[in-house]
Amino acid sequence: MSDLKEKLTLEELVSPSSSAPADEGYEAWKIAKIRTALEESKDRSCVIPLDDVWKRFGFER
Repeated sequence: MSDLKEKLTLEELVSPSSSAPADEGYEAWKIAKIRTALEESKDRSCVIPLDDVWKRFGFER
Protein backbone atom coordinates (compact mmCIF):
# COMPACT_ATOMS: atom_id res chain seq x y z
CA MET A 1 0.00 0.00 0.00
CA SER A 2 0.97 3.59 -0.42
CA ASP A 3 2.26 5.72 2.42
CA LEU A 4 0.16 8.65 1.18
CA LYS A 5 -2.58 9.94 3.44
CA GLU A 6 -6.15 9.12 2.46
CA LYS A 7 -7.38 12.71 2.70
CA LEU A 8 -5.33 15.82 2.11
CA THR A 9 -6.27 19.24 3.42
CA LEU A 10 -6.77 22.15 1.04
CA GLU A 11 -3.57 23.72 2.37
CA GLU A 12 -1.60 20.56 1.58
CA LEU A 13 -3.04 20.47 -1.92
CA VAL A 14 -2.23 24.06 -2.78
CA SER A 15 1.01 24.67 -0.89
CA PRO A 16 3.88 25.25 -3.33
CA SER A 17 6.65 22.70 -3.46
CA SER A 18 10.17 23.82 -2.66
CA SER A 19 11.34 23.24 -6.24
CA ALA A 20 8.49 25.14 -7.93
CA PRO A 21 9.05 28.74 -9.02
CA ALA A 22 6.72 31.29 -7.43
CA ASP A 23 3.95 32.49 -9.74
CA GLU A 24 1.02 34.23 -8.05
CA GLY A 25 -1.24 33.93 -11.09
CA TYR A 26 -0.72 30.19 -11.24
CA GLU A 27 -1.27 29.79 -7.49
CA ALA A 28 -4.58 31.69 -7.67
CA TRP A 29 -5.68 29.58 -10.64
CA LYS A 30 -4.72 26.36 -8.88
CA ILE A 31 -6.60 27.27 -5.69
CA ALA A 32 -9.71 28.22 -7.68
CA LYS A 33 -9.52 24.99 -9.70
CA ILE A 34 -9.24 22.84 -6.58
CA ARG A 35 -12.09 24.66 -4.82
CA THR A 36 -14.31 24.25 -7.90
CA ALA A 37 -13.48 20.54 -8.15
CA LEU A 38 -14.24 20.02 -4.46
CA GLU A 39 -17.64 21.68 -4.87
CA GLU A 40 -18.41 19.66 -8.02
CA SER A 41 -17.50 16.43 -6.24
CA LYS A 42 -20.36 17.02 -3.77
CA ASP A 43 -22.98 16.98 -6.55
CA ARG A 44 -23.25 13.34 -7.61
CA SER A 45 -26.03 14.07 -10.13
CA CYS A 46 -23.52 15.18 -12.77
CA VAL A 47 -21.41 12.01 -12.53
CA ILE A 48 -21.30 9.85 -15.67
CA PRO A 49 -22.85 6.40 -15.02
CA LEU A 50 -20.31 3.58 -14.85
CA ASP A 51 -22.01 1.60 -17.63
CA ASP A 52 -21.56 4.55 -20.01
CA VAL A 53 -17.88 4.82 -19.10
CA TRP A 54 -17.31 1.10 -19.74
CA LYS A 55 -19.11 1.29 -23.08
CA ARG A 56 -16.91 4.15 -24.21
CA PHE A 57 -13.53 3.26 -22.69
CA GLY A 58 -13.79 -0.36 -21.53
CA PHE A 59 -12.42 -3.54 -23.01
CA GLU A 60 -15.63 -4.11 -24.95
CA ARG A 61 -14.66 -1.44 -27.48
